[in-house]
Amino acid sequence: MTRTSHMSFIDYAVLQPQLGLPEYPVGGERSIKITRAYVTAFLDLHLKGRRQPLLDGPSTGHPEVRFW
Repeated sequence: MTRTSHMSFIDYAVLQPQLGLPEYPVGGERSIKITRAYVTAFLDLHLKGRRQPLLDGPSTGHPEVRFW
């Protein structure tokens, strides 16, 4: 995810404003929403065998995510 750090992918990102720390450009709630979407898609693909278009490449719904 662009404009984030390692800490953006955990609850710390949501707590930053409450702790008086600066937020990342991609807000904490948005970071967690994106992370959940991709983790869920990955697990559904590999554990349930369900095709997940979200994992095929860039998504207009998640422009912060880059594929290499």
